[in-house]
Amino acid sequence: MAAMMLTACGDFLEEVSQDEFEPKTASSFQELMNGEGYMMNPVDPITYMMDDDVQGCKGSLWDDVLSARQAIFEWQPDYWQVENDCQSISMFIKNSYMNTYKTIAACNIIIENLPGSDGPQTDKDITMAEAKTMRAFYYWRLVNTYALPYNDKQTNPENNLGVPLVTASEVKDEGVPRASVAEVYAQIISDIEDACALFGNNTSSRGIYRINYTSAHLLASRIYLFTEQWDKVIEHATKAMATAPALVNLKSYNIDNTLTPTNGVISKKFGETIFICGMKAMSGDYSLTGTPFGVSKELGNLYETMDRRMNTYIMPSGYDYYPYRILKNCNDEHEYTWRTAELYLNRAEAYMNLYFQGNQEAGQKAIDDLNTLRSNRYRVYTNMELTTPEELQQLLRDERRRELCFEGFRFFDLKRYGMPRIEHTLIGESGAAFLYVLEERDPSYCVPLPDNALEHNESLVQNPLANRRVGVQQ
Repeated sequence: MAAMMLTACGDFLEEVSQDEFEPKTASSFQELMNGEGYMMNPVDPITYMMDDDVQGCKGSLWDDVLSARQAIFEWQPDYWQVENDCQSISMFIKNSYMNTYKTIAACNIIIENLPGSDGPQTDKDITMAEAKTMRAFYYWRLVNTYALPYNDKQTNPENNLGVPLVTASEVKDEGVPRASVAEVYAQIISDIEDACALFGNNTSSRGIYRINYTSAHLLASRIYLFTEQWDKVIEHATKAMATAPALVNLKSYNIDNTLTPTNGVISKKFGETIFICGMKAMSGDYSLTGTPFGVSKELGNLYETMDRRMNTYIMPSGYDYYPYRILKNCNDEHEYTWRTAELYLNRAEAYMNLYFQGNQEAGQKAIDDLNTLRSNRYRVYTNMELTTPEELQQLLRDERRRELCFEGFRFFDLKRYGMPRIEHTLIGESGAAFLYVLEERDPSYCVPLPDNALEHNESLVQNPLANRRVGVQQ
């Protein structure tokens, strides 16, 4: 077996010699996957501060960490520098971009060298499927954070810069340039299709901390949603739904402690959880509670009177200046859960788009999926009837926002919806309010590449940067 060196472009990984670690068996590769292939650091500690589900409020404290958060909230082009200068922010968060590539490198080692290892082929197939699924996920998050959306109607994904595409365990010292968005997605799709094929009909679960048949098909439905391949979305979502846990009926579900919940939605205790990963970005440095940033009233107003997601996902705080608390995230849990609810939303959106193309039956199927989801979310619920494609689209977008808020989707969804204008009002330490605007198709919809990534990879090209924003006092 060739020596496996944990190296990557521009010091993404420190070199590990063959004497330190050289897997020879399928079980040792699975250990590598468990220890290095599943990222336990924040995958995306950035974009949840950039969407329209957050607003400024009169915080109870200001410190250097919150000043760094302010730069993200204001969509400042130099926020990485502000963050790097903040000594109180952990290196796990500062290095989220490079840490993602370190984890990709572990997946690359497994994908390259597992076929020649000793052990049962069935075990090797499972480990390979896990590595390819996670590599697809990491690249999906990277390309949606740092590049234009695949479905952008004014540009071509073949011409738009994506992210460096590293698929080998060893790369050249001069670094890897950015592949196109189309090239990155081609790799993502190749990986997730390979993973689904490797799982085959093996629907057994190895626990919610490992990828399995259901989670692989869920990710496939998400990927195809972002590339607008509607039949593929339906195919993979339907396969995942056949083995996914049932939707949780929130009529009989209660958060155990609204101050420090342990059974929130982003939790191993929530019954819809299919897969859970990452170190939560909503805690510690990135908590909203007691800070100058909170849940937007616009989001809160989307929940109707009978909607149990109010007081399960978010809850009124009782204070005008700080309208809501987030209940989704638990003190001892992770960054993301992949949940059954997403499958209904993905498939409904695919059906809705077929309805736009004139398929009446698909429109009804979209409404059926939404009614199934919503009937498990309301105290009292009456099924909706099919209306126009335009009304169905708005209903579905609102439902997706209500259901998936603070789970890492909203900013990416806004990008694929056309990158609309967003306003953030910041209330400073003096109590004065300042308006900041992310304009339609603003350059900051593509997050600037981190300074340390540019320093370590001379082949990288930075995204176009917006001018530094100046707030307008209200």
